[in-house]
Amino acid sequence: FHYDTGFTLPPGDYRLKFLGRENQTGRIGTFETSFRVPDLSAETNRLRISSLVLSSQREPLEAAVGAATRDRRLLAANPLVENGQKLLPSVTRVFRRDQQLYVYLEAYDPAVDPADRQPSLIGELAFFRGKVKAFQSPPVRLEQIRPQRPGVVPVRFQAPLASLGPGRYLCQVTLVDQVGKKFAFPRAAVVVLP
Repeated sequence: FHYDTGFTLPPGDYRLKFLGRENQTGRIGTFETSFRVPDLSAETNRLRISSLVLSSQREPLEAAVGAATRDRRLLAANPLVENGQKLLPSVTRVFRRDQQLYVYLEAYDPAVDPADRQPSLIGELAFFRGKVKAFQSPPVRLEQIRPQRPGVVPVRFQAPLASLGPGRYLCQVTLVDQVGKKFAFPRAAVVVLP
């Protein structure tokens, strides 16, 4: 069962607690996590980016059991929806070797080349096991701004996990804004199961 919603929060530290109740048996389950909404307006020395979203699932929008709204404008603004498919974020960040890993994040207001009025970001995905690099994608150039969201460059990677052995890894995305001379290295711990 996958549930999502959205709301706007000011920068700060938060604790989210989600409670779910199964109606037939009355069983209750909870999930609790801490998170931070950074103050991106205060960030001037580094490339401003969103959180790193990791997933092993994409689902057609039509597969949803229910929805509060089918407003196409809201769906178009959702950064996890692309071409009628929604990326389902992994809460546990535990994956199997037979899965594909989808990585998503956004870069905000990258510098624009005055000649072609386009940003120029270079990105790559890597997995580290301790200090050893276990996987590295080829670098990709990112120049497209989301049409519905000016100043936002979507960053997407897809990696097969079959080449990684079971264990704990650090997933790192390297982003370099070539025009603005800024960079970012978002990381997330992941576990790969056999």
